[in-house]
Amino acid sequence: MNYFIVTGSSKGLGEATVKLLLKEKHHLICIARNENKDLELAAKESGAEITFLKEDLSKHERVTGIMQYLLSKIEEDDEAAEVYLINNAGMVDPIKPAGKADESEMTKAVHLNLLTPMLMTNEFIRLTEDWACKKVIVNISSGAANHPIHGWNTYCTTKAGLDMFTKTVGLEQSQAEHPTTILSFSPGVMDTGMQGVIRSSDKEDFTNVETFKSYHEEGQLRSPSFVAEKMIELILSDQVENGTVYDIKEFLREAH
Repeated sequence: MNYFIVTGSSKGLGEATVKLLLKEKHHLICIARNENKDLELAAKESGAEITFLKEDLSKHERVTGIMQYLLSKIEEDDEAAEVYLINNAGMVDPIKPAGKADESEMTKAVHLNLLTPMLMTNEFIRLTEDWACKKVIVNISSGAANHPIHGWNTYCTTKAGLDMFTKTVGLEQSQAEHPTTILSFSPGVMDTGMQGVIRSSDKEDFTNVETFKSYHEEGQLRSPSFVAEKMIELILSDQVENGTVYDIKEFLREAH
């Protein structure tokens, strides 16, 4: 059995990823604030196993216990062949320049986008260090990790921090006896609910709002299923370099 723990799995890229992984001998463990009945029905039709955990992962104090519970269940399966953790849950709010952002929203974003995947990764590696099976952690990054965007100071910062965490853990794992492979994957602009939040921003808070509206109007947003397909191809292969930040644009160039 191959196990896939996917956070933020009820919609967007998380939902698309789960849909593509629903196959026999795959057990999808979905962590989100809401269940997704469509995924449950699709799992029954495909012969895959699926488990839903309703959790708000911005409440970082629960993360360690969640990982301990899930990995203890996986450890009971003596035939667990591959284990994946896909840290997809995230939020773009607050879209406000420094000095105007709400303290509680900034704190929630830092917890969800950065602290939670750090804690999940830490616990995953601690509890599986003796497991000889294939182990992969994927952190969902963003182009905002490398480019300052007006009004996105919190989001840019958390994604930049997540990429550096990925690079550093990858370096550490290169010396482990049974290493976990960790990577960041930047999906580019996708047609998700997060884009809707961005387009509804006030121009005073986000000066590039018209650009993002044009992405939507001109059909420049990639579908979550397309992005998920490229990401899955990468992580299921044996071509991943530990600690690397991958951008979907690299794979689009290769296709031409």
